[in-house]
Amino acid sequence: MNFFVFLVGSALATDLDYVRIESGETAPMSGVLLTEDALAQIIAQNEREVAQCKIDSEFALNEMSANKDLKYDLLDVRYKSETQMYLDMIAVRDEQIASDKKKDVLQKWKTYGSFILGAGTTIGITYAVSQNFN
Repeated sequence: MNFFVFLVGSALATDLDYVRIESGETAPMSGVLLTEDALAQIIAQNEREVAQCKIDSEFALNEMSANKDLKYDLLDVRYKSETQMYLDMIAVRDEQIASDKKKDVLQKWKTYGSFILGAGTTIGITYAVSQNFN
């Protein structure tokens, strides 16, 4: 790994000058000599690492997007279900109020009818008793 860092560092520090050397020749400078296969292997490894980084970042982005969508969908379902629950509760309450209102009206009429019947009965009994004594 240190070799790769050194190679990249030295490549960025200088111009991209190179000299082809055949077997048996002396190198015109000090440094590291690579065969074409070794250089190709370094380039291929670098391209694989770049491709792997792209794949990893795309995967992480897709995972974050999927998690965001899941959280949104869960909140949306929760919102819709709670809204429906409250609408149902309001409908039941309104039905109960209407039913109680009808009961109140019927109870009032029963009370009025009972009063009128009681008053009529009292008046009738009083009239009958007063007719018997006259």
